[in-house]
Amino acid sequence: VEGIEHDAQVPATSAQPAKPLGFVAIATGSGNEAILKSLNIDYVVRGGQTMNPSIEDLQKAVDSVKAKTIFILPNNGNIILAAEQVAHMSQSRVIVLPTKNVAMGIAAVVAFQPDFDAKENEQRMNEAAERVRTGTITYAVRDTLMENLDIKEGSIIGLNNGRVTVNCESAGEAAVALMKEIVTDDDGLITVYYGADTKPEEAEALGEEIAELYPNCDVEVHRGGQPLYYYLLSVE
Repeated sequence: VEGIEHDAQVPATSAQPAKPLGFVAIATGSGNEAILKSLNIDYVVRGGQTMNPSIEDLQKAVDSVKAKTIFILPNNGNIILAAEQVAHMSQSRVIVLPTKNVAMGIAAVVAFQPDFDAKENEQRMNEAAERVRTGTITYAVRDTLMENLDIKEGSIIGLNNGRVTVNCESAGEAAVALMKEIVTDDDGLITVYYGADTKPEEAEALGEEIAELYPNCDVEVHRGGQPLYYYLLSVE
C-alpha cells in the first residue's frame, strides 16, 4: 500500500545461517517502534489505525527475516487476518500471535525465551499477551448514546479492553477513571504509553498520579507516539 514506510533493516544475506526463531511486528507511532526494536524485533512494519499494512508489506517483512520460524505480532485487531493470510501463503514457517495492541505485543516479546522451541514460546507468549488488560483513551468521532453514557462528538472517551466505559473532559481524568475499573490487588505493573497529541509533561504527571493511587504497582511512562489515542494503558 502506498504511504506505508518500512524501517531500514539490514536484509539477511545468504551467507548468514538461519536462526531458529525470528520476529516481525507492526508498530503505530515512532516511540512504540523504538520500544519494539529495543526488544530485538527483526523487522518493524510501520502501520496505523487508518493506514494498515497490506499483505504484500507483511510478506516483504517476513521474507527479509532469515529464521526457521517467524512470529508475526500484528499489534492491531484489524491486521490479524492479513497476517494469517501471509502465514498461510508463505514458504517460511510463520506463526501469528494474535496481539490486538502494542501492549500485548510487548508483553509477548518479553516472555520470549530463546532456549525454548517455537511451540513452547508460542504458548508462553500468547499467555503473557492475554494476561495484559488494556485501557485506551481517545475521542468520540460522533454523538453516541452508549449504555449509560451520553457521548458528544469530540469528547474524551476511555475504552476498557475495547469497550467504552468512560466519558470525561480530559484525557488524564479518563485514564484515572479507567485505572479504577481495571487495576486489581494482584497487579504489579502499570504502563502508560502516551500518544503523538499528548504532552510529555502531562503524561509524566499522569504517571505520578497513578503511582500515588497504586503504591504497590510499578508505574512506567513511555512515549508511544501513536496517533488518535492519547494514552494506551496496560495493566498486569
